[in-house]
Amino acid sequence: MTIKKPLTNYSAPILYKAFAVLDEIGADQQKLGISDLARKLNISKGTLHGITQAFLDLGVVTQGSNKKFSLGPTLIELGNKALSGDDLRVSLRPFLEEMYDEFKETVFLGTFDGEKITIIEKVDSSSGLKISAPVGTRIPLIAGAVGKVFLSAFSDRDLQGVLKDSLPKFTEKSITDKSEFIAEIKKVKELGYATDFGEYLQGVNAVCVPITDMYGQTKGAIWMVGFSNTLNKDKIYRALIALSRISRKK
Repeated sequence: MTIKKPLTNYSAPILYKAFAVLDEIGADQQKLGISDLARKLNISKGTLHGITQAFLDLGVVTQGSNKKFSLGPTLIELGNKALSGDDLRVSLRPFLEEMYDEFKETVFLGTFDGEKITIIEKVDSSSGLKISAPVGTRIPLIAGAVGKVFLSAFSDRDLQGVLKDSLPKFTEKSITDKSEFIAEIKKVKELGYATDFGEYLQGVNAVCVPITDMYGQTKGAIWMVGFSNTLNKDKIYRALIALSRISRKK
């Protein structure tokens, strides 16, 4: 983990260091102490002691008997407040449950923050073997059906900017040719939905529709994910009809 550089001329260096500390603790909970963090982040132990002590006082982190850190209850509380304040999440939760009840596959709701897609709500399949991810998980923009949906809202110029680098090859079915990928995005824009047959995760299919506001702007997306043997083409297109009904209700 490297400490991010400020995006503007104004900065508060200690805040960047503090968030770097949280990021490292979150990645390796109950495994890192002061010395570990100092080595990983190249921050003095004195500075780290001040940061972690403040976090401990605020409940942002906790410390076990082994002196290793974990994320604390204050972060959970703040995260829940942020999510509960999201009108999109609250209003569409019943529809995600409706989709699960009908198709028995995992259904996600996500938004795009200008950098990555974030899962803000989900209803997991009850199957012992399923596709899932925690709420809060961030997904690359160029990733499967949901990525295609958000990219379809981009202007041609912005899309070219996103595709300036080589396209990642997640699986053997990933589209890595830029011209072919752009054609796929244009198709999604015309059809109003996207599918993914093993392009992002091997043996995993998905179907996704945008959630648009009254002005036609994409404010989120709902997508269904499942293994290819259960979420086959026939089921995907039946799910698409239901998803399209839901996307028009918000």
